[in-house]
Amino acid sequence: MSGFFMKWLGRLKTFSMVAGAWGFLFSVNSLIGFQAAFEYDDGLSFSTPAFKAAEKDGLEQGSPDYWNAVNRSYAYESLKPVPWLTAWALKALGVKIAVFCDRGSEGSDSLEASWRRLADYFFLNKTENEKYRILEKRRFILYAGASDSGIIQARKAGVHPLRLLRSPRSVLTYDYHPGKFKERYLPLSGF
Repeated sequence: MSGFFMKWLGRLKTFSMVAGAWGFLFSVNSLIGFQAAFEYDDGLSFSTPAFKAAEKDGLEQGSPDYWNAVNRSYAYESLKPVPWLTAWALKALGVKIAVFCDRGSEGSDSLEASWRRLADYFFLNKTENEKYRILEKRRFILYAGASDSGIIQARKAGVHPLRLLRSPRSVLTYDYHPGKFKERYLPLSGF
């Protein structure tokens, strides 16, 4: 009988230590206000189907109607499990999550609403300068993205970059050279 109690007492101690460590990390991260940024297209989400849907409608690329169609076609997209779980793990540790989306803002309200549980902030930036200014102004500890331009902007802003691998089926046309900037990458993030 004493073996039973000792076994459960050991488990209680282990649980208490883990819960205490989590509470400490969550409190420190929340009080300091650490933030992590994730690229949306080919980062958190495989968004090629949304872009293909807008192209199928014959809309001019970059026009307000095009961005409206892309942003409202988020139901066709699929989330990428490893980056998504990484973002949730950071959020569980008290780090605020920001999502960067290199798109126009037309029709983005429903896209933003679909990510409101994970994303504390949702930034739609049309230029790399906008992204740089946001990264420089706020207290980001990590920028996870697939595009070379996102990695460059993070480095310029003094934020630690993490490369997310893009899907081999992606049709997005941005510069993509993993390892070119000697950045670390997230394994299995291309699926």
